[in-house]
Amino acid sequence: MASSDIAFCLAEDRPEIETGLRLAILSVCTFCPATPVYVYRPPCDPQFGEWVRQFPQVRWIPHAPEGANSWNCKPQALKPVLADGHRSAVWLDSDLIITSDCRPLFQNLDDRTLAITQEPASLGHQGTAVRTRAWKLEARRALPFTLNSSVLRVTKQHLPLLERWTQYLADPQYLACQSLPVEERPIHMASDQDILNALIGAPEFADIPLHVFRSAVDIIHTGGALGYSWNERLRGVLKPKPTFLHATAGKPWLWLGGAPYWSVRNFFGWHRRLLQELSPYLFESRRYRNQLDQDTRWMDKRTGTGTLLRLLGFGHFALRGLPLSVAASATDAAKRLSRSSPRSEAGPPDDSVPLFGQRH
Repeated sequence: MASSDIAFCLAEDRPEIETGLRLAILSVCTFCPATPVYVYRPPCDPQFGEWVRQFPQVRWIPHAPEGANSWNCKPQALKPVLADGHRSAVWLDSDLIITSDCRPLFQNLDDRTLAITQEPASLGHQGTAVRTRAWKLEARRALPFTLNSSVLRVTKQHLPLLERWTQYLADPQYLACQSLPVEERPIHMASDQDILNALIGAPEFADIPLHVFRSAVDIIHTGGALGYSWNERLRGVLKPKPTFLHATAGKPWLWLGGAPYWSVRNFFGWHRRLLQELSPYLFESRRYRNQLDQDTRWMDKRTGTGTLLRLLGFGHFALRGLPLSVAASATDAAKRLSRSSPRSEAGPPDDSVPLFGQRH
């Protein structure tokens, strides 16, 4: 594949997430035509190879990145892209859709600048210092918010960071933690992006300039009631739709696909399906239904409650789920108040082994 100023990189080895990977590819090919796209996808489904060949700009690599452990593969996937001569490589998570041409967001950045997104402010344990110190590194730089690696732009200037990241991903203790439920993992070993947060603050890399795509402004982490909060939604009414939509807290094709596990009839299941029904990600995905070459009936799931909320929100991407976000915020505030009550015997979390909480 000929070198260019920018190339995109995606990877996925989970069969149940292939729908998201296809949507991500379709959105990139729609808005960034002729830009190289590297896709690591082991041949779990033979139909994927036939489908992806219709996109000349896509290079399908039918195996995982060398040395990678499932989705812990970002640095291993990005290094070969840079080695092909591209000035910059942009990682996109396989459950992410772009809504416009995102290349201008990267083209004016100098080669020293690392571009990355912001974690939703609603998630706990915000900040980088706790992760840096947990790896027994000095916190030379301490960001007050957490970085989310769903979108990550690197250049050859960042090869030392990618190499160090790869080394930490191979740490035996980190690998052992990946077999634990996510809520039981130490915060600095919860995922690959927690290692990156730690390294960004360490003395070796604390001087790397950062360009952070803001949560709810440049990217919406969709699917959860708090990931796109009520006040962020109100601020978004007069702003354009963010460039990146990230299906983090559940995948709409699973929750709305009709499979027994995802169709359980209880409040939690009903609430999750309603959130997916109102998700900006789902609405954006409908433009690709005829190109997906998969069953797309999940895109048309509608309930009376969802229809009412869409009407109350005038169909606006920021307003459709506003009442759910308000209710979730009130519930969360009540829980926090209860935990802070003198009657509560639970102390504050230990920063040496904090647990992550909600994850993708």
